[in-house]
Amino acid sequence: MSLEKKLSYFKIYFGMLILFCLNVSVLNCASAPAYKEVNESVKYLLNDAERLIQEKKYGEASESLRAVFRMYPENAKAEILWEKLPEVWQRRTKYDNALGQGFSKRSPEESGFFERLAWYIPDRLLDLLDIFSLNISVGPQIGVSSWNTRAIQTTLYAGRTVSFGWSQKRNLGISEESSAEYAFLGFGGAAIHGRRIGTGRRAYAGTWNGFFVHMPNNPLYINYRDYWSNGGKVGFVLIGAEVELHYTEIADFFAGLFFVDFMGDDFATTNSIHFNREQEDHLYRVINAADRYNEKQIGEFRNAFPEPEKIIETENQDIQLIVPKGKNKKPN
Repeated sequence: MSLEKKLSYFKIYFGMLILFCLNVSVLNCASAPAYKEVNESVKYLLNDAERLIQEKKYGEASESLRAVFRMYPENAKAEILWEKLPEVWQRRTKYDNALGQGFSKRSPEESGFFERLAWYIPDRLLDLLDIFSLNISVGPQIGVSSWNTRAIQTTLYAGRTVSFGWSQKRNLGISEESSAEYAFLGFGGAAIHGRRIGTGRRAYAGTWNGFFVHMPNNPLYINYRDYWSNGGKVGFVLIGAEVELHYTEIADFFAGLFFVDFMGDDFATTNSIHFNREQEDHLYRVINAADRYNEKQIGEFRNAFPEPEKIIETENQDIQLIVPKGKNKKPN
């Protein structure tokens, strides 16, 4: 190999290393949401959840309460509202599904045989479209990644991109992402921040810094990426591409042939969950804070803005709400 060719490989490697380090630095230094703004969003979501439950919009209420619980795991008002949810939504609010972000956020509903029959062909076609994803990305990037589920992967990639294409859960739209990541098998480090909007539900990724084990219950896979997929991506200079095959969606397609919908996305048996832009902005702010605040920041936030209400039990066992005085409540 000639010296000139060796130097060109070295330049590519060196450039990749510089971009990776710069991306980590940018993500680490990026400003997290202001405490006051997050507090206002938490209060908004609590009040909104109460209204949504009264209107029997349990799916929307569940998503709002789920975000609140991430900032205040034992919030008294949120607990009272949670108890008013149907059992299926209580589970979805407090417990993560192993299927991750691939599990639909649609609201289940009762439907008769003829309704299921009418939706049978459209639902099977949509299940088929769920199986693959393809996105083209533009923006500074370099690196490669390949995986057969995220437990078996090889990744060295950094970029700040906008992607266009078809994503899981019938999302034809765009994603914004800043990432710097490395991994081998199920181990690696990453700093990732992004969001996805389009025809499907809005998806969010927070920021993860440092080394961790890639597991299905990682927030990255609960909220943003599919852990159970086979795929790869490549980025070079200003353009890249990513393609995925979703194993759980393949299983869902074949199960759907027998009227089984374990991904919860059939139109015959579910309804859409709708948020307006204001609601989505408050949700995103709280979710973003929960993902990006470190332990010290969480403590500072809870000290500055104690839980607005606490539960006490009276002598006759009635439950009452009281407002704490001052701002010196210890973090949970």
